[in-house]
Amino acid sequence: MNRTMGRRFLAAVCLVFLATAGGGGARAAEPFDDEENCLMCHKYPKMGRVTEDGVLRSYTIVPEIFSRTVHRNVPCRDCHTEIKELPHKPVTKGVSCDTECHSINNPATGRPFSHKIIVEVYRKSNHGREKNEEGPDRDKPYCITCHTNPLYNPVEEQPPGRIVDRCVVCHEKRKFVNAWYNHTSRRIREVRRSSEEIVVLCSSCHGDKKLVDRRIETAAKEGRSMGRKFPLAVESYDASFHGKMIRYGFAKAANCLDCHADAGNYYLSVHEMRPSRDERSSVGRENRVKTCQRCHPYAGASFGAIDPHPTADRTDNPFRHYIEKGYGLAGYLVPTGMLALAMFETIGRRRDGVSWMLRHGTSWRRRSRRGRDRHGA
Repeated sequence: MNRTMGRRFLAAVCLVFLATAGGGGARAAEPFDDEENCLMCHKYPKMGRVTEDGVLRSYTIVPEIFSRTVHRNVPCRDCHTEIKELPHKPVTKGVSCDTECHSINNPATGRPFSHKIIVEVYRKSNHGREKNEEGPDRDKPYCITCHTNPLYNPVEEQPPGRIVDRCVVCHEKRKFVNAWYNHTSRRIREVRRSSEEIVVLCSSCHGDKKLVDRRIETAAKEGRSMGRKFPLAVESYDASFHGKMIRYGFAKAANCLDCHADAGNYYLSVHEMRPSRDERSSVGRENRVKTCQRCHPYAGASFGAIDPHPTADRTDNPFRHYIEKGYGLAGYLVPTGMLALAMFETIGRRRDGVSWMLRHGTSWRRRSRRGRDRHGA
């Protein structure tokens, strides 16, 4: 038996073992078409390996979950193009979001469809990084950090029967028409995160102190400086009027992307986020007033000069720092003084024979010399 036949025999034995010993962990019938039979192996739990770097990689595909993702109709080998046979050889190159892999052509260009254009825009942005980043940029978010399938792939709705009846006249297959309708109708509708979700998403990185410190340290080594508010972005937003309104449920208040993304082409600009020192940034010095005018039509230069990320840090904003200290001190002193005054008044009234009783409402009362109730004075 030569080496090639030996490898195939060993792979076949492994498949039989997984199909018999692991049968208890198999999922229910696949709710989507697995024409290439990839789930014969990948549906079993705990299928994976430990990489050379000591990282546990899972290769399990849960059919019920994958059937609700945006890629459920894309054959596996349209992305994993290096796989030529089954069982396949070890995969040495992963799939990135700019891979030209889909089995359909872009009807506008005639070329194979891919996300390459938007990935190139993202790579040039302030958040840009490679999928398998090894350097300090590994802290930055990759595509899947923000893009989660449950958000962009909600529960499917059945298209109106009259639309399907019309489309199948030419397209013939109802299954294709249903899938195409759901795909296009979601993109036509407004599909974006709520303001609370956007704040939580941005805060997951910008509120991570260790990550922020690493970014500042990396910038110092490279001889550049980060923005003055970079280490205080989340803290200062939460303290701002916008942050408080979002926290109390007023969804129309400005969230992070309302200011840091260009409203002209929102879905493109969220991928090309730029630092405030960049003149093309929506929060840059030249564009700040225009950005404010999206919500405040009468905003002028003075309005645009207001700090949208106020902080109580003594070095950053000493005026606000001492004002907040004063208000905090007053917040303690006023209630304490009122409580002390009430205690002194109570002691004086008790000394004068005035007692507290619940009668015709709560009141202080004392007996008059003629035996009638009199309000304590």
